[in-house]
Amino acid sequence: MTRMIDHSRGITYCIRGVLGGILLFLSSQVWGQNGAGSVYSIFGVGELTPASSVQSRGMGFASIGLSSPYYLNTVNPAANDLVGNYFNHIGNVGFYYAATQYESGDATESAGHGGLSSLSFWFKINERWNSMVGLNPYSNVGYNINETDVNSFQEGTYDVLYKGSGGLNEFYFSNGVLLFKNLSVGIKLAFIFGNIDQTEYVTSDQNIQQFYIQNSVNIKDVYAEYSLNYRFQREKYYINLGAVYKQANLMSGSTLSQISATDLSDGTSDVILEEELYTDDYMLPQKFGLGLSLNTDKLVLAADVEYNQWSQVRLDGYDSDLNDTWRYAVGMEVTPDRSSYNYMSRMSYRVGGYYENSYLTIEGVSFGKVGVTGGVSMPLRSGSVVNIAYLRKFNGTRENNLIYESTHEVSVNFSLRNKWFKKRQYQ
Repeated sequence: MTRMIDHSRGITYCIRGVLGGILLFLSSQVWGQNGAGSVYSIFGVGELTPASSVQSRGMGFASIGLSSPYYLNTVNPAANDLVGNYFNHIGNVGFYYAATQYESGDATESAGHGGLSSLSFWFKINERWNSMVGLNPYSNVGYNINETDVNSFQEGTYDVLYKGSGGLNEFYFSNGVLLFKNLSVGIKLAFIFGNIDQTEYVTSDQNIQQFYIQNSVNIKDVYAEYSLNYRFQREKYYINLGAVYKQANLMSGSTLSQISATDLSDGTSDVILEEELYTDDYMLPQKFGLGLSLNTDKLVLAADVEYNQWSQVRLDGYDSDLNDTWRYAVGMEVTPDRSSYNYMSRMSYRVGGYYENSYLTIEGVSFGKVGVTGGVSMPLRSGSVVNIAYLRKFNGTRENNLIYESTHEVSVNFSLRNKWFKKRQYQ
């Protein structure tokens, strides 16, 4: 094995050439996708998981400007000062399942995947300071693309299978501090870690020989995100303004790359090349977001706009310039009467939607992501809450025979709320 440090390349050029060819395969008419995620997760660190809170998953993922006495805001930690008026500790755990259909031309495929959507624990330190620790999925890689191509050097064809799996997770520690009346600041320190496996199998139509190219990446890095929250308080309502900012960060990782050939007649395999690289080629863009919400006892209206500067980022295997992205999200929550004896009146009902342009342009075609959401919040006697959200999202395009994805996703979250460790008061 050859060990290389910093920006050494070697076999990586071969892998990049392979990934560049996938741009053409994504627009091919002969394909099959039966992985468990987006085919566009083949680039970079995969498909980024949208940041969301328990409340915002049913409200179009409009999170930045939400500040509620009843729900945590895991996106903007500066917005959690109101929660401390009711609770000292809140634990959240959530799960999701997504089923996706892939279309290109007359061909369709389906696949599903699921797992942990959120895990967090919030606690109040004093009247002005609160903290939270949590674990979220940060990105997902899941594709399985089949391609049949013509051998230009000799008669016949060969089959190519591209497989990708894994993704990144985010462990974070966030803090919010009330500086002055209605003005709070926050900071989130996050540790990103995970593994991404990308593999290509090339098999001749005579099934004589198969080439195997694998790229296994292990990524570990840290970053900081800053937030701000201000509340305009009125007698019967309040307007909340939130902001988040993150600098661009270059992530480091180790990559084990290997090319091998297998003789399918007798099963023997030879490793042609293998080397381990230490690189910092994985970059995440600068991000800035603003959120606004109008809050009454019964109604919450929220809107977000978020900008990511992808044009300053380069991706392995993608030679074109990336697009800066804008995400727009709106949401609404209605709670008829929190103090009613009627259980249905104490429930919260949510609806929302979002749009975000993709940072990719493939074969001259740009596309976007669209989603609509709905959800309910069901209170329990203990003060805890069960939250259910539904997401219908669309990604990609049918233009130029690219792949169009439509997804149904259901998530369930349990918010365990209690005034633990609060001193008993006697009269």
